[in-house]
Amino acid sequence: MPYIIDQNARPVIFGECLFDHYPDGNKILAGAPLAVAWHLQGFGLRPLLITRIGQDTEGELALATMHQWGMDTRGVQIDPHHSTGSVLLNRKDGENHFEIKAEQAWDHITSNLAIEWVHTLPCSLLYAGSLAQRNKVSRQTLQRIIEDTKLPVFMDINIRHPWIDDATIEHCLDQAAWLKLNDIELDQITDKQGQSDSGLVNVIKSIRSKYDIETVYLTRADKGAMSVSDTAGYKHKINKAITLVDSVGAGDAFTAVCILGLHKGWKQQQILTRANEFAAKICQQQGATTLTKKDYSNYLKKWI
Repeated sequence: MPYIIDQNARPVIFGECLFDHYPDGNKILAGAPLAVAWHLQGFGLRPLLITRIGQDTEGELALATMHQWGMDTRGVQIDPHHSTGSVLLNRKDGENHFEIKAEQAWDHITSNLAIEWVHTLPCSLLYAGSLAQRNKVSRQTLQRIIEDTKLPVFMDINIRHPWIDDATIEHCLDQAAWLKLNDIELDQITDKQGQSDSGLVNVIKSIRSKYDIETVYLTRADKGAMSVSDTAGYKHKINKAITLVDSVGAGDAFTAVCILGLHKGWKQQQILTRANEFAAKICQQQGATTLTKKDYSNYLKKWI
């Protein structure tokens, strides 16, 4: 049975807020949940971001940047003992590599304040990813929110070794009402590589059936994306070449438009086409977030 999304309610976004540090010395506010919340704010959905930053210079910068974007920061916790998240980025053999430090502020999101803020708002769904569950404190907080609110969960699989294990993946799949992952992650989860399009659809169908997931979204880099919902599979292939600057955050941009589409009641083919379009836009800049509000308003004018 399809989940009914209240278009007037607000999505809750849970997980890491951090800075991506690039080899050229540039640093950009990021983290998959932060990026998803950022884009949803740009599209006017007013998300509630539940995260944790350090009581340090980078935490102050993160909070100031969120305020500049107009985000609701009531769910942002300040940690006096752990530093704001930090990731060192580099690119090898055409792939992004992430050096993610242990024991950062976002590993210690506490539950009481988080649940209290969720109960003050009309909420539509809960977005969470696998990386935010690497530490038991944040993992237990996420579970408490899910159990307490009964919100349907949009789950994002982000395999970042060594911060993932089979038990976490299984738990993510069990919790998902909607699931997003990329083709590399699907290969690692299912160990079924080199599938044709029809083979991929069959693999995704089996995941849907086993875990009772409404829709699975699969991103495939320059091959586009596909989704499987009920018994139907949908595809969108990218025909227009782009000048790739940085693919970091492309999946988060895709996810944000999927959530936007669920709120707006778009058809699955519309969601795929528009999510790919926006993800391609993000690939043409450095970093997962942008302060150009016109980008969002222009897309909304075209889509709605």
